Amino acid sequence: MLDWFAALLAITFIALAIIFDVRFRPVPWDTYRPKAAWLRAGLYFCCCWLLSYLSGGMQLLLDAPWYTEAQLDDRNWVLSTIGLYAFILIAYAGVWSYFTPVFERRKNTLVSALFGFLWGSSSGQLFLAVWLIAGRLGLPDWGTWLVTFTVLAAWQPNWHNIYWDHYIAPEHDTPMTQKIKALGCHIPNLAIGLTYLTVYENHLIFVSTQVIACVSAGIGMRFPAPWVAPSALNLARRTHARIPRCTGYIPADPRSDPYTPFYPGWRGPTSQ
Repeated sequence: MLDWFAALLAITFIALAIIFDVRFRPVPWDTYRPKAAWLRAGLYFCCCWLLSYLSGGMQLLLDAPWYTEAQLDDRNWVLSTIGLYAFILIAYAGVWSYFTPVFERRKNTLVSALFGFLWGSSSGQLFLAVWLIAGRLGLPDWGTWLVTFTVLAAWQPNWHNIYWDHYIAPEHDTPMTQKIKALGCHIPNLAIGLTYLTVYENHLIFVSTQVIACVSAGIGMRFPAPWVAPSALNLARRTHARIPRCTGYIPADPRSDPYTPFYPGWRGPTSQ
């Protein structure tokens, strides 16, 4: 069954790539286009799921139980699991979403949550696949953790900063919020999640935490539906380096900008 699913993923990837090439490659990226963003995201999702299939992660998720009876009797496991879920909810439904400018995007919780589910299930399986591949190097557990953390710590910020945050996600950061999210959400998410996975090997729980994180982020940034018209606000900014990187939205005065009410000392746009 999984072989057929993997074949379907490969066919879907090819179909999405053809559609994107015909429909959007000739179009200049001068504003945010939800249809193009969903197509690009779909290509990424297919790649993550295929890597999960090839690494054996997808089979593990289908075969392994959420937890074992022995774990339910282990007080440390119970507390660790509760703590992991609590951290993810606080970090992403709380901190991440609070420090996210949504500009003038309309709320569509169902569509944003659907995107977040696709995003989280694919990213979670990507993380799991890297951990499984690192585990084949014959290293002790701490070595597997270190290799996985190093690879993902290099991949994630560069992937998001160079591509994802410009071509897929609508603008949802400022230079200040980028730092807050990296230090308060993403880095501890990776460190804590990988530690839990390495110690307890609950693959489904690990991936589910990434689903919760991305669903929270998708709703928090108000990820637009593919049928929404291109944004009239072109807020995505990039550096002029050889490999451009996203800077986030840079307000003239964040204390009075209408899109940065989370900024310390914000007094509202009407008090200028």
